[in-house]
Amino acid sequence: MIHIAICDDERKYAKEIELMVEECCSKTGNMYHSEIFEGSMKLIEEVEKRKYFDIFLLDIGMPGMGGMELAAKIRDILPQTIIIFITSYEKYVFQSFEVQPYRFIPKKRVADMLPNAIKDALDFAKEQEKEFYVVENQNVLEKIPVGNILYIWHHGKYAYIEKADGSNIKIRKTLKQIFKELPAGDFVWADRGCIVGSMQIERIEGKEIVLRNEKRIAVSPDRIADLKNQMLQYWIKGR
Repeated sequence: MIHIAICDDERKYAKEIELMVEECCSKTGNMYHSEIFEGSMKLIEEVEKRKYFDIFLLDIGMPGMGGMELAAKIRDILPQTIIIFITSYEKYVFQSFEVQPYRFIPKKRVADMLPNAIKDALDFAKEQEKEFYVVENQNVLEKIPVGNILYIWHHGKYAYIEKADGSNIKIRKTLKQIFKELPAGDFVWADRGCIVGSMQIERIEGKEIVLRNEKRIAVSPDRIADLKNQMLQYWIKGR
């Protein structure tokens, strides 16, 4: 499912945008959820709580925090998300390059430009989904770039996903369930209680995996031979 945030201080106009999104998603058969925010602060509060959106449709001229500043803050938290500006302020088109928008749409041309922009953004978001692992439970919905996952370990009823930024997130699943959901070949078993991201492995030393950040993870003796073979094939393919 694609998650879309619409931010405009004019609710009537935001509803019009939402109807265009609905029409486009219906035509393309995309499952989606959209949410309207009538101000930048309300939206950034949700993003800072790690509420995830694949696509942001942002006005630029809003009271308080403008769309440009809002986009910069979103980029800091969700660097790979899709941002589309919809604005009357065409003079900001070159300045907007600083936050790498996917599209910049003048409001006077929204009827002919937005449908195609949404269609292309949906296609792009679906491609990106292949590079993410989605964590969804009662407290959080988060898409984690596969390349940001160091390793995943299990304790009790929960699995803990350790990320490159030093944070982690827990999910109530078994490691076997998670392993099946991850991209094939991008993760290996260190032992029954730990999965490691292949792209994070710098070397195998003795009975330990050494990650790029120099963290060491013990490997069970019965896994060493298979692990070395898997990583040899992974490195040969240049993954």
